[in-house]
Parts: sequence; C-alpha cells; structure tokens
Amino acid sequence: MTRKIVYPDADENSAQLMTGSRLAKLEDLGEFRLYCGEEPDDAAFIERLADADAVISGWGLSNAVLAALPKLEVISFTGLGVSTFIDIEEARRRNITVTHTLSAAETVAEHTMALMLDAARHVSRLDRDIHNGLWNTDLYAMDLRGKTLGLVGFGRIAAALVPLAQAFGMKVICWTRNPSRGRAEQYGIEFIGLDELLNTSDVVSLHLLSTAETDGLLDGDRLCSIKRGALLINTARSSLLDEAAMADLLRSGHLGGAGIDVFDAEPISPGHPLLELDNVVMTPHVAYNTPEALAEMYDTAIDNLVAFYAGKPQNVACLT
Repeated sequence: MTRKIVYPDADENSAQLMTGSRLAKLEDLGEFRLYCGEEPDDAAFIERLADADAVISGWGLSNAVLAALPKLEVISFTGLGVSTFIDIEEARRRNITVTHTLSAAETVAEHTMALMLDAARHVSRLDRDIHNGLWNTDLYAMDLRGKTLGLVGFGRIAAALVPLAQAFGMKVICWTRNPSRGRAEQYGIEFIGLDELLNTSDVVSLHLLSTAETDGLLDGDRLCSIKRGALLINTARSSLLDEAAMADLLRSGHLGGAGIDVFDAEPISPGHPLLELDNVVMTPHVAYNTPEALAEMYDTAIDNLVAFYAGKPQNVACLT
C-alpha cells in the first residue's frame, strides 16, 4: 500500500517551495498531496487527511482531527512552538510522532532587532507624521548604545540576538530556567533573576516557548515592575504576558514603547487598544517570513519525515 503524505494547509509561498528536489524527496517517501488556500476548519482537515500516513502542517491539528485519523503516524510541523498548535500529549497517546523545525532563529532575531530600533527611534511614527504633513523634530529618541537589553528566555533566537545587540554597544543580561556559567562566558552575557532583570533593563525582549509554566509569566504585577520608560519587545508568544495590562502601561507612559509581532487574537480586531497608541510598532506575526528562512524551514520539515521513515526520528517535539 502506498504511503500518503498530505500538506492540508499550504499558502501560495509554501506551495511554490514544494517543488524540485523537495518534491522529489516527498515522492520518494510516497504519494504527496498539497492543498492551498485559506486555513481549513476541522471538517476540511478531516476530509483532506482521511487516509494520510504523514502530515506537513503549519497551522496544527486539533484533538478532534487527531481522533478522526487512525492511520496517521507523524506530523511534521513547519515551525517552532508546536505545543501551541498541537496537543503533544494527545498525539503521543495516539502513537503519532510530532516533529518541529529549528529554523529561522537568525531571521527572527533580525526582526526583533528591527522592532527594537523602530521603537527606540520612532521610525514608523515619524514616517507616518511626514506622510501626514507633520514635520516632527521634537520627539526624543533612545540611544541603544550603553543601554541594557534583558532577554527573558535563552533559546536559539535569543542567542542569535545577542551579537546584534552587542554590535550596537548594548549590555545583555538574561533570565532563563537553565543558566550556566559556560553559556554566559560563551556569549558575553550575565544570567540574573527575573525580577532584577525587569527592574534594570532598558529593553526587555521575550524569547520563551508557550507552555503551562510560561503562559502568563509577565502578569500585570510583573509588567508594572519593568523599569519606567523601558521598551518591551515580543516576537515569541502573546500568551507570555497580559496584553491588556501591557496596553495600559503603554498608554500611561510607564512603558516607553513596544515592538510586537504576536497577539492574543490574530489578526487583531479594528478596535484593538494597541491601535490607539503611537508608542507601539506592530507587525502581523511575520518575524520568520523571509525566502531564506522559509526554504530552510521546509527543508527541515521534509528531512524530519525522511528521518522518521528511516527509523531515526529527529527534532521530535517533547512534552512540556
């Protein structure tokens, strides 16, 4: 019986990448089918995946979909933070292996730096002013040189951000659940407690996966403890913080500014409170989105399937 591999939720960019040598690898594994268009609902997922042995997915699958797919062996998720989109424990219970990609760290780090620079120098705001006929020369900016960047979490993206920030003359400190002297020496950073980091950083940047332990980590009280006038950057997950409390602190001026790529609900609604503020710069969850990063991500997603069917699974998502 021919193995069936299905990509049920591709967009135009990803569909264009599933050609050439990538398509050849998939066809070596079995019959490959791709569906392109808007994100499907559960019923559409179940219809498209009815006889699938393997799935490539960027949106994730609900437990209801997993329950309807008795043949499914492996899901190759095209991104990080897979536990936000797939119930890893439920997949494990159904003997479905879930893999993820460890790509785009440098790309997301560059985007994080771009948001930091924009928030510090008011680039987007001043550009809007000029387009609206206002020549605003009275708005003070922030030098990053000599300032302290506090990283909340220290995975691959945060590690890639360190040399970018240091190139601007920033001191980098970090809170992580797994500090080590070796990593501190390797990257030229200091690991400190979370409360001290929030109290002393001029820029706070979030770099944690969304888990039961990290969701809501920066609640209203912790956000209030951030140094007055500091910038907050989030290219990780919105669930790490209290979005409404963040908006209030930006409105009051306690937070000097923010650069945000992730939101509680995406796309954000027309009446979202962040849209009323001129000290926040926002992008629509695209920190990973460059041709180079996407190509690397899909290469890894396909290689994860090749490794799985060779009996040597790689990049397997862990229970959190």
